[in-house]
Amino acid sequence: MVDKDGFERPDKADGHILPIEHETRKVKFDDKYSYRPRNIFFRMWAAFFRAAAITVFNPYMVLSHHMYTFGWDNRKKMKGKGFVMTCNHVHMLDDLSIGTNLFCWRKIYYTTLSRNIKRPMIGFFLRSLGGIPIPAGSLSGMKKFNSDIGEVLKSNRPVLFNPEASLWPYYRDIRPFKRGAFSTAVKNDVPVLPIVVLFKRKKKRNGKWKYKLNFAICEPVEIDKTLPDEKSQSEKMMKQVYETTKRVAKEWYEIQDCGFGDEKYSRVLRPGRDLFFEKDQWIVVDEKKKKSK
Repeated sequence: MVDKDGFERPDKADGHILPIEHETRKVKFDDKYSYRPRNIFFRMWAAFFRAAAITVFNPYMVLSHHMYTFGWDNRKKMKGKGFVMTCNHVHMLDDLSIGTNLFCWRKIYYTTLSRNIKRPMIGFFLRSLGGIPIPAGSLSGMKKFNSDIGEVLKSNRPVLFNPEASLWPYYRDIRPFKRGAFSTAVKNDVPVLPIVVLFKRKKKRNGKWKYKLNFAICEPVEIDKTLPDEKSQSEKMMKQVYETTKRVAKEWYEIQDCGFGDEKYSRVLRPGRDLFFEKDQWIVVDEKKKKSK
């Protein structure tokens, strides 16, 4: 199918667009695989590589994509805690940007397709930055995966999931979520911190589009322990996070000129000056002033 922005998309909401090539690394994702490497030499290398990524990659993203983040106060609420993060997967570098910018002073882990880890060099670098492969098709591997994720959360580290399950570059709508991230949160008794990836775009002289990348950190969602079982608790969390993510994205593209042509308003709002994000709501500066009176 072709979406409203002219991009060709798969018919299935979790279908993959970009091909994954050169899966030549011989890795078996079973119960013997270390999803959270504890080797001291690997950890030293990972710390060095992450520091280098923060030093080089962070300024590049800010300068090239005008990256801006809303909702820093919600991030502060999670200080020193283990928790699950979720975000819509709509940019090649969204997970990496969250790990090196939004949480640059705190190591995060993020789940990724096991096929990515099989790619030479790329797979090693992903692992170095905290990538944890999802062992699709291996029952024993999935059991070990869940155990290692639990250890990460118990050590008060965050874990990032992409509940849409696949990358659709520059897609503005929110696709249906899968329940894995929320089941992990419930099993380990931790909250979920939703993050929404948002865009503005501008046509360049050569006719191509330049995209500005924005993040909205929403309020954490706690487990409803009045519900009788893990399934109902995780389903409620998933529904709540999905609805919040969808609404935040929808309103972002409606209330201002983002360069897509179907906005309800033509005004240009500057982050941190004209547009604010509080309690999962977008506030235009005039409304913020009225609220403070």
